[in-house]
Amino acid sequence: MSRDFEQRRAPRKQATSPMPIVDVMTERVLGQLGNLSATGLMLLGAPPPRAGAVHQVAFTLRDAQHREHRVEIGIQEQWHEPAATARQFWSGYRIVAASDDDVRAIDEWIGPPTD
Repeated sequence: MSRDFEQRRAPRKQATSPMPIVDVMTERVLGQLGNLSATGLMLLGAPPPRAGAVHQVAFTLRDAQHREHRVEIGIQEQWHEPAATARQFWSGYRIVAASDDDVRAIDEWIGPPTD
């Protein structure tokens, strides 16, 4: 599937260290966080996700004071495509459910917009 990077409205922050995204229901790692915005995330994983799949996932973000916050959100698959690495797939998800605390943690982790 094709992504139009110019259509993104929300600022995104790249993950700079491994950050596993875990399906809360199955306890299976779906992949590693590629980037995160207030409205969605991209991850690298295998096997390819099912089109339109909905997951409840958890991952840990650190705030500016290095405190950990466990984020648990609902996401829905929007696209996926093969990565350069064999049997790996990039996939994009939109956030469909998040608590106010998780939204605050995501916003703080992303930081202010840079224009």
